[in-house]
Amino acid sequence: MALFRFTPKLPTPPGVGASCLRKKYTRHTCRACADACPVKAITFSGVSVSISETDCIHCGRCLFSCPSGSLLNLQAPLRTYHADTLVAPFSALAPDTDELLMWHHEYGIRRAALDIDENSAWALAIAALNIRLRKFNEPVWEIIPPDTSSVNRFRRHLMQVANDEVKSGRATADRRERRRGFRRYSEYALSLSTARCTVCGACARVCREQALSFSENALEWSSTRCTGCGTCAAVCIPKAITIEPQIQQSYTERIPLIRKTCTCCQHLFNTVNAEQARCHICLRHQHNMREA
Repeated sequence: MALFRFTPKLPTPPGVGASCLRKKYTRHTCRACADACPVKAITFSGVSVSISETDCIHCGRCLFSCPSGSLLNLQAPLRTYHADTLVAPFSALAPDTDELLMWHHEYGIRRAALDIDENSAWALAIAALNIRLRKFNEPVWEIIPPDTSSVNRFRRHLMQVANDEVKSGRATADRRERRRGFRRYSEYALSLSTARCTVCGACARVCREQALSFSENALEWSSTRCTGCGTCAAVCIPKAITIEPQIQQSYTERIPLIRKTCTCCQHLFNTVNAEQARCHICLRHQHNMREA
């Protein structure tokens, strides 16, 4: 009769945390993780997001695409490098540009030692990376032949031969960190309709990166900080904000505010539209029901 029963600890299945933009803001339509998933393991149902444990291949692409870092129990792929070069083994599924950008920024990787015929997907991924790096005015990567004279790493492990020159690591899956790494250029542009904007301030309050902010005299937009999450556009009731991918030199835009007196409630309010006569609260009362 067995005195002890061993129950193996099963790995925690991947999931989506409370910081998910679709969970926090019911009007948000973010689907960055699902669009990045190569096996369509991520599905939506209303405000809920689920990841199929059986379908997920743990490639990490969703991690690098998520603007809020809300994915749980997943890790970025472990990769091997030597100095400034990624080396074998290479995964069958090549990384996307967002991951390779972090290898460029964090580890200073500038080359990949691979056989193009055997790793054609990787060659295409590096070509896509180089297109982005040129837009960032950064040095592009090279593909060099692998060193076939080196000792097989599996045999080296069996022989317990140390190899301090070859290291392994994971890139940081964080859009905020990517913005810090490439601050000279922005990846997103904001369009603001002054005819629609009511200066209610909702966009600035929900911006976790503080890319949008209100001062006493102006609305300021910092393209350097923006991670493209689109939350400002999701909470904007009059649909005055649009965030679109656009690589350009970083800039700060300052939109002056005009101080006026509401013709309905007689309260002072700010606006970006010189023709606007009512404050943002009175504008939501279509029949002038708000009293002074």
